[in-house]
Amino acid sequence: MAFVPDLDTLESSSLNEETFYGPDCLCLQKKHQLDSEVTSPGVDIQLMVTNGHPVRTFRRAAILVVAMTKLLKRPAHKDFADSDLGDFLDDLFEPVSFQQIEGSYAGAPVYRYTRSQSFDILDIDQKCFVLESPTQLVALHLQGPSAGRKVKLNIALYRPRSSQGGPGTGRMPVALGIKGYQLYMSCVMSGSKPVLQLEEADIRRDIESMELTRFIFYRLDSPVQGTTRFESVAFPGWFICTSLQPRQPVGITNQPDQVNIATYALSGR
Repeated sequence: MAFVPDLDTLESSSLNEETFYGPDCLCLQKKHQLDSEVTSPGVDIQLMVTNGHPVRTFRRAAILVVAMTKLLKRPAHKDFADSDLGDFLDDLFEPVSFQQIEGSYAGAPVYRYTRSQSFDILDIDQKCFVLESPTQLVALHLQGPSAGRKVKLNIALYRPRSSQGGPGTGRMPVALGIKGYQLYMSCVMSGSKPVLQLEEADIRRDIESMELTRFIFYRLDSPVQGTTRFESVAFPGWFICTSLQPRQPVGITNQPDQVNIATYALSGR
């Protein structure tokens, strides 16, 4: 560790002396061979720079401070402006380049997964959801033995990062999966408007990117009526809906319960 002399000690020695303080002791040592000399034009400062071990850097700076102190104490010297010192230091020190590193930092998830629950779902016209093809969900009336074709929803519950939804707000973020399958409803743009589709995925985990919010819907419960709506998070104002006609695909609409049905009853936890 280098010993640093105090300013009083440094001021008691002439800067013209051929000795400097060593990095490891307080004893005087011979000055090293000079490698460069810097003079600030128009300012009465001359500094000799010695290339050597980095430990001398602070010593060099300390000597510069003492030199400046002595210079400013001379009554006959002209005013020394900040710009003079800046120009002088620009000549003395090499410019330092900085490399800009772009990267991403993991922050809090957009939606934090909590748990999953299973429900039967019926629209208010008593139509069930049926998986008619690997990726096609339709709504139709089922009776008797055919009632076994209906699907249950596996609803994943989330806790939002901000106060935009959650318990107490009536806007619970959920993902709507088909129980027994790795299929989840998602809302994506197709052409000029959003559409509802089934995607093979497993999102029973924290949602950490906005891209995955296509799987997230706000569950809007109406406790008085005992009904529920599902509004797309990615496309606010668009709701999961069924057709007034049977055996039509489950879709999404921005005109809920007008020419379609967007209100449901959940049961059978």
